[in-house]
Amino acid sequence: MSNIISSNQLVISKTLISEADGLASEYESFYSNYIVAGRTALYQSLGKMYALAQKLDQSADKQEQVASMRKILSEKYNIRTQENTSDVAVLVRYITRADRKTTHVYARAIEAAKANEVPELHFARYLEQEGGVERIRAEGAESADTDLSKRLGIAKMYLNARRAFPLTSFKLNPKSTIQLEGSSDLNVLICSESEGRQYVLAKLPIDSTLEKKVLDGLLQQLPNDLRNMSRQVTEFHKKAIKKQSKNTFKAIVKKRPVLAAGMLRIKRIRNLTAQSNNQSI
Repeated sequence: MSNIISSNQLVISKTLISEADGLASEYESFYSNYIVAGRTALYQSLGKMYALAQKLDQSADKQEQVASMRKILSEKYNIRTQENTSDVAVLVRYITRADRKTTHVYARAIEAAKANEVPELHFARYLEQEGGVERIRAEGAESADTDLSKRLGIAKMYLNARRAFPLTSFKLNPKSTIQLEGSSDLNVLICSESEGRQYVLAKLPIDSTLEKKVLDGLLQQLPNDLRNMSRQVTEFHKKAIKKQSKNTFKAIVKKRPVLAAGMLRIKRIRNLTAQSNNQSI
């Protein structure tokens, strides 16, 4: 009896493996004919868009052509493009009529190839080596997020340094401050300009939402070179710290002269000790 059961189990196992083998052959055929072939066809099509994008860059009437594509997309296909949409993205969307996400993925692949000066004939190979269009988009997003985070940090450091070196300063009339409600670490003064003079109309405390808008606006005024910008702001911040330290000491001298005198004595002793140690070395 056990021999019969074992025999039946063996037949069932062989049948299952045979079905799996059949599905494997079917999937291999599907993968080759549709997935691989489809990806190859996509890369070839994107390669042609890449070539056209480079031709667009070299056109004397580039902006007029981009404007025409935007107009046709809007009027004929009811597809609206944002003002900050890149020229490559406009071209891709004009050709594909794809949704924003797909357009962004394709445009990002083309822009990455342009940045790396990939020859037209090697475009498809470049996409394969980089792991495909979606991988290129993901890496671009990660890089953009990292750069934005760094730039926001630099912008905050710049504002903190400006406390010691303000562009200007003034005191508001005590009677007016009652009307200008709201106070926080940072505030926004809403002003109206007339004949070169600023008239303060209102004051708003900066919450997280408003802070982001203010920092975004500040980022637009800072240099695009992240490394150079970081170096300059860091140096500016060091100068600000020194000035703030001096201002703090001046305030102590004014309000608590005895304490200030003690601090000066301690500083002199430390300097003499350091000089003595250096001479002994």
